[in-house]
Amino acid sequence: MKEALTKRQNQIFEFIKKYTIENHKPPTIREICKKFNFKSTNSAYSVLKALERKGYIQRTNLKARNININDFKLDKTQIDLKEIPLISTFDAQNPLRMFTNLNGTIKLDMKIFDTLPSFAVEVTDDGMQKDGIFKGDIAIITQSLEIKNGSIVFAVIKNEGLIRHYKNENNEIYLIPSSRGYETLKFKEGDKNLWIGGEVSFIIRKLKR
Repeated sequence: MKEALTKRQNQIFEFIKKYTIENHKPPTIREICKKFNFKSTNSAYSVLKALERKGYIQRTNLKARNININDFKLDKTQIDLKEIPLISTFDAQNPLRMFTNLNGTIKLDMKIFDTLPSFAVEVTDDGMQKDGIFKGDIAIITQSLEIKNGSIVFAVIKNEGLIRHYKNENNEIYLIPSSRGYETLKFKEGDKNLWIGGEVSFIIRKLKR
């Protein structure tokens, strides 16, 4: 039988397990120090030594993430999570910039997706209400090299992000709403004020707004 842990040792041990499940890797010493407001790494090292002495963990090398939890395995339900960015600012001429000023991240269960999602956005209007997509919903976007006509896409027009039906005809791109009161937008292929971010693959709806 393993030796009992002190309150602090148990807190750090549970943090190591939780971090490992959520990130698929153990935390570093500095991450442990940040979590528990340790001013010195010596405090974290002393707890890890106690956990190792009591048989709860092993540290096998000098790498930053060298904590192995004894008799602990990630099961499939734990490792099928992916964290994707939730973007909130839009820039058609510099799409990479949108991923440097995030509104947070979203963790998704990969078992419900056929293809790997890329990022998420909040729907900004009711232009696709007839397709069951409402303002305030979270749209999960999957980037694709080939987007078929009729697909529902996320597009950025200058500094505005929209969800619309996509149509490409005679070197012109049409963004078509499904609801009345919203106009179809037309662009020439290669227009620098337009960026097609990908297809909408999933919608997350808040029950209370």
